[in-house]
Amino acid sequence: MKNILMLSALTGVLTLTGCSTLNNVFGNDTSGMHDVQATSNNTVPVASKNGMLVDATNHMTLYTFDKDSMNKSECGSACLVAWPAFMAPSNAKASGQFAAFQREDGKYQWAMNGKPLYFYANDTKVGDKDGDNKLGVWHIIPTK
Repeated sequence: MKNILMLSALTGVLTLTGCSTLNNVFGNDTSGMHDVQATSNNTVPVASKNGMLVDATNHMTLYTFDKDSMNKSECGSACLVAWPAFMAPSNAKASGQFAAFQREDGKYQWAMNGKPLYFYANDTKVGDKDGDNKLGVWHIIPTK
């Protein structure tokens, strides 16, 4: 009975996070927190690549989550496994439409116009945007 409950709970988490296999959940980094180093003046390290917003260091696609509110992440610990937060240093400086906010866990995350920014764990190489429109609530950020 205990195993059935655990399997049911895991299936629910996989469904909510948009993962389809256990391999997508259990990888090398399950913290849900991916540190990306800011520039020397601690401004947001983003760039435009292939018509979308990416982090400036690894050029990985950034996403927003429709269920988030202004400077508040609704992506909890299970969600962060599939959708790692785009972390910011505690002394991050706002720049244009980008600013950092303090998460409930005390860490800082980058946001664009108040919308928290995330990566998608299944994006493995530059240009991947496999999380776009996932469950109808995760979206890339188009750039001009």
